[in-house]
Amino acid sequence: MFFEFLVRYNYLFVIFVVCIAISCDNAQNHIDLGDKFVLEGKHEKAIEEYRKAVELDISAAEVYYKLGDIYSKKEMLEKAVKEYRKAIELRPDFLDAHKKLSETYAKIGVPDDKLAIYTDAIEKEPKNSEARIRLGIYYQRLKRMDLAFEQYNKVLEYDPYNPSVHYNLGVAYQDLNLLEKAISSYEKSIELKPGYEKAHFNLGIAYIATDQFDKALKELKKADDLKPGNDDTFCNLGLVYYLKGMMDKAIDNLRKAIEIDPAKADAHYYLGVIYASKNDYEKAIEENLKVIAVDPKYANAHFNLGTIYHKQELFDKAMEEYDKTILIDRGFADAYYNKAAALEKLGRDAEARDEFEKYRMIRKTAGGSPSLLEFDAKLTGAAERDDEFQKQKIEAEALKEAEALREKEKAEKLKN
Repeated sequence: MFFEFLVRYNYLFVIFVVCIAISCDNAQNHIDLGDKFVLEGKHEKAIEEYRKAVELDISAAEVYYKLGDIYSKKEMLEKAVKEYRKAIELRPDFLDAHKKLSETYAKIGVPDDKLAIYTDAIEKEPKNSEARIRLGIYYQRLKRMDLAFEQYNKVLEYDPYNPSVHYNLGVAYQDLNLLEKAISSYEKSIELKPGYEKAHFNLGIAYIATDQFDKALKELKKADDLKPGNDDTFCNLGLVYYLKGMMDKAIDNLRKAIEIDPAKADAHYYLGVIYASKNDYEKAIEENLKVIAVDPKYANAHFNLGTIYHKQELFDKAMEEYDKTILIDRGFADAYYNKAAALEKLGRDAEARDEFEKYRMIRKTAGGSPSLLEFDAKLTGAAERDDEFQKQKIEAEALKEAEALREKEKAEKLKN
């Protein structure tokens, strides 16, 4: 029967084979033209030709590989992954495609399996809000904010009343210090889901950052009502009360946070700040040492510990803490400045000028440590500095010496 079928449709079978052969020829023409456009840097035209090629020959693994390369060069990594995976599906032994796929995953920084799960889910169901939000969260954690916003905004196109996407947009805006936009997103999230504890908590943090302390208290208390006994909530309530000058309430809430989690570094840090502001240096030192015991790389604790030693005129111990701060965060400008002041107190003027020059360069080129530019509810260097450690005097002396050196160089040139 099967033989009879082939004989009966022999003409059609031959025609079909001929058509395939002709299509392959046409596909190759588009591939060749696409390669030409790549060499000329005309990537969009190359993509267009390669797409025509795969329409004619869907088994062309090499073409998908070429498409992946173009998207990779254009930093469209998610699309690059998709094309490399198609190439591998068609040719499981395509080693170059495997290598490029691995490199692209590494560049994105998302574990292969996670990215595959979310992109597969989105490919099968483009309006899968949960998959897009989860993919956005992964990108956000990797500081690929452009890709995170792309996913969140896509969800908003077809699911504008989703409270989770508004919440995660708020987190993304807050990461970028776009606080007004963050507040607006959190408020929209709460409007859509009134009992959203995380949104109330983050909204409280955003209000702290914008000095709206009464609103911050309201949101943090609401978060505590929705999820009682949260050490992070108590810790930030303590911070707000401190900023409002209500020291007893601040200490009470920070102690509650420590009761829940004795190793709560931020709570010990804030207590250290409060005790330092009250000139209770013994307790301030004790709290900062507890912070460092929990997290030896907590730069702010080392810096504030150095500041306290500095005010006690224990300059060698102060410089030791400033050095530790700088080792953790080489962009921590104030640590260089305070170290310069301590060196000056010890009569080591040349070294002081070197450190002060480092301070000036960091402030000039980068505005200080990136960690100091991101709001994370920490009071960097909150302990007061004694007359700013004679800041104006050091700067004036540094400028005076630089001017003297320039005059000396001019005089030597005139002699020659």
